[in-house]
Amino acid sequence: MQRRWQRWLPGLATSLSGDGEGLRVDLMAGLTVGAMLVPQAMAYAELASMPPAHGFYAALPALVIYGFVGSSRHLGVGPEPGTAVLAAAGVAALAGGDPSRFAALMAALACLVGALGVLASALRLGFVAELLSKPVLVGYITGVGLTLLSSQLGKATGVAVRGGGFFARVLSFAGQWASARWLTVGVFGLCLLALLALKRVRPRWPGALVVVAAATLASAAFDGPGWGLRTVGAVPAGLPSLGLPRVDFASYAALLPTALGVLLVGYTDNVLTARSLAARLGYRIDTGQELLALGLINLGAGLAGGFPLSSSASRTAVPASLGSRSQRVSWVAAAVVVLTLVALSRALAPMPEAALAAVIVGAALAIIDGEGFAKLWRQSRAEFALAALTTLAVMVFDVLEGVLVAFAFSLAVVVWRIAFPHDAWLAFGDAQEGWVDAEEFGLAPTHSGLLVYRFDAPLIFANAERYRQRVSEHIARLEARPGAPRLAWLVLDLEGVGAIDVTALDMLEGLTEALAHEGVAVSVARSNDRARESLARASLLRPEGPIEVFPTLSAAEHRYLDAVAAAHERAPGSG
Repeated sequence: MQRRWQRWLPGLATSLSGDGEGLRVDLMAGLTVGAMLVPQAMAYAELASMPPAHGFYAALPALVIYGFVGSSRHLGVGPEPGTAVLAAAGVAALAGGDPSRFAALMAALACLVGALGVLASALRLGFVAELLSKPVLVGYITGVGLTLLSSQLGKATGVAVRGGGFFARVLSFAGQWASARWLTVGVFGLCLLALLALKRVRPRWPGALVVVAAATLASAAFDGPGWGLRTVGAVPAGLPSLGLPRVDFASYAALLPTALGVLLVGYTDNVLTARSLAARLGYRIDTGQELLALGLINLGAGLAGGFPLSSSASRTAVPASLGSRSQRVSWVAAAVVVLTLVALSRALAPMPEAALAAVIVGAALAIIDGEGFAKLWRQSRAEFALAALTTLAVMVFDVLEGVLVAFAFSLAVVVWRIAFPHDAWLAFGDAQEGWVDAEEFGLAPTHSGLLVYRFDAPLIFANAERYRQRVSEHIARLEARPGAPRLAWLVLDLEGVGAIDVTALDMLEGLTEALAHEGVAVSVARSNDRARESLARASLLRPEGPIEVFPTLSAAEHRYLDAVAAAHERAPGSG
């Protein structure tokens, strides 16, 4: 039986269960992830409009904490482009151009995201991540990728690009591209090409570290700043100090919408990444534990003066490909970060900003989901359009508003599919060996006077009136067939109806009463316990009500044939 501490500290439990060979593999994987993280942490801090050192401040506590509480054996937590951009966009309007206030607000935002994550985990709200559909996620991540590309136009070229959104930045750059610093463009281009080449030919190498280290050495050797090349500058040495951000309550309240957006995006990203890898490697993750872990790592990042974070797909995939088995990888990567802050901070000063821009652009190119769009185009043009609208929303309204629009799109799709679900009248097909959609298979009614109707959605207020209308339409169409008698029996197939609310119960009561006046008997078949209990509480089932219940459609059919035979025997002259 699992001990309580193992339930709350699954990462620690997995790490303690490893053997010597697993420890060796985790050590090598951790060194690789740490080497990847150093340039990425600095680049994504720049993306969040923070000094590079704050990327380390955010990553360090997150790596340590997740190694204890994470349920995924491979998820690489830390700074990530999407949440960095989203957080910076939400904080910029409140900071008023004050760098120190901006840093305090970013740390406060991370603490708020963390507190909300812990609270949401306690309330078991992990299901919220499922409300973002695949098309919306494809569109959102592509919009973020394009936004990231536009955000690096200035650092990649030396042009003073203005504007806070994709189109504003592109238009600003288009009007000034002739003033680009060609040394900056050259460094950026070479770094990006080298990064893409290493990813292709040596995918297991820490390509970002190799490229950025080479650019830093070249900048130091040839006096890059003296030639007009902008560099990172001095990175403060030493570990971060812990403490609550000095931000008033009103600022926390103003940060709440951004925090909710960051939490939603970060949690969705974490769960999708962790779940897909776990399924491939034969283990399961606990989505509720992942929500708690996301909250705790953001609390750690905020208390250390960092900014909101989630996870990186590349830092997740690499240790898995190397054969790592536990979150000891995170602790080794944390040690690399500590070494960088304590002993290597001065060596980072000549690092070109253009090299960091290449790292960000490489990440942006990796998350633009062209393959996902192609798949949607093949499978559903409507969902392709939904993904494209989501991408456009992120590009037009920027990332925070794009998250809200994406969430609204997902909810709208859910409501639409519940309000207008698939429905059909059924007939028995000998070739199909069962009751099937009569119109789809071109079947005639199985028995005259009998209608079997199926509705594939929970029966609730959003679709109750449509249900009544569709039943009436099917009755009218069947009775309009040449030589067809009036309807005598209506069988409602409830296999696709998982639940029935009060509004729908009132509709069913009115429908059965109206049909009874016309001599039509109503029954239900293949209903689950939940739907039957709702019908029983509304006194719609026999013996209190008019509706008879059958376990299968064939049972309802046999009861109808018995009723027809009995009526025939009672008819004058039948004997």
